[in-house]
Amino acid sequence: MIDLARLRVLRELQLRGTVGAVAGALGYSPSAVSQQLAQLQKDIGVPLTERVGRRLRLTEAGETLARAAEGLLTQAKQAEDAARAACGLVAGTVRLVAFQTALLHVVAPALEVLSAQYPDLVVEVLDDEFEHALQALVLQEVDLVISNEYDVLRRPRTADLIDEILLTEPTRLILPAGHRLAASESAVRIADLAGEVWASGHPGTSHAEITERLCVEHGGFRPEIRYRSNDLLVNLALAAHGQAIGFLPELVRFTEQSGIAVRDLADATVRRHVIVWTRRDGDVRPSVRAVLDALRAAADTLAAEHPGVARPT
Repeated sequence: MIDLARLRVLRELQLRGTVGAVAGALGYSPSAVSQQLAQLQKDIGVPLTERVGRRLRLTEAGETLARAAEGLLTQAKQAEDAARAACGLVAGTVRLVAFQTALLHVVAPALEVLSAQYPDLVVEVLDDEFEHALQALVLQEVDLVISNEYDVLRRPRTADLIDEILLTEPTRLILPAGHRLAASESAVRIADLAGEVWASGHPGTSHAEITERLCVEHGGFRPEIRYRSNDLLVNLALAAHGQAIGFLPELVRFTEQSGIAVRDLADATVRRHVIVWTRRDGDVRPSVRAVLDALRAAADTLAAEHPGVARPT
C-alpha cells in the first residue's frame, strides 16, 4: 500500500524541483524529505529519483508516479472532506491569505465571530502577494485567498478557481490638507495633477499600474513617483505630512486621518473590488463554508456602516 504522505513528497518534488523547496513547503527538514523519498522508493521497488550533480531529480518511473499522485491525493482529500461534510463538523484548520485592507476590515471581524461560534476551528492567516497566494491555493496549501482587483485592470481567471466579489469601493484622490487643489470641494481633473510628487505601490502591483494608467490616459503625463510602498497606510501618512499625493481606495479609512483632503476625480471613475477565491468544489468542507459565511457577514456589516462601500447585488 502506497503511503499518501510519501506520495505527496514525491509530487512536491516534481512541482518544486529541489529537496530544499519541498522541505520549506511541507515544514520538513531536507533530510526528512530524502528519507521519505527513499522509503517510497523501497515500497514501490523501482528507482524513483536519481542524483544529477548535487540535485535530486525524478526518474521516468518517478515522473509517472508523481503524475498519478495528484489524482490520488485529490481523491483522498475529497473523501476526507465528504466525511466531514456528511456530519456537518466545523473543525480543523482553514488557511487563508489576504491583503492588508481586507485583513483589517473584513478578516479580523470575521475571526472574532468564528472563534466564538466554532471553538474547534483554527483559521491560519497569512499576508502574502497575490500571485504566490493563488499558486498556493491551486496546490491546496491554502483554502481561501482574498485579493483586490481594479475594474479597469482585471486579473486572469482559471478554470480551477472560483472568485466572488465581497466588496466594491471607489478610488479617490488624496491630497495634503494644505494643497492648492484642496481649497475647493470640487472634483479634480487628473490633468491638473501634472508636476506633483506621488506615492504609489511597488512596480508590478495593481496599485502602481492604476496610478500610471490614470495619469497617462486621463492626464496626459507620467507621474513622478517618489515614494513606493505596498502598505497604503504609509502612502496615506505621506500625504498627511505634505510629502505626496496619491490615488487610494475608500477602505484605507480616509476620515480617520487628519491632515488630508479627499477629492473625487472629475474625469475618471475607478472602483476596486475585494475578491475571495476558492478552489472549484473547495467549499465542500463545513469549515471552509463557515469561514466564507463569516467573511460575507463581515462585508455586509462594513457596507452598512461605511457609505461608498458596496456589496454586490
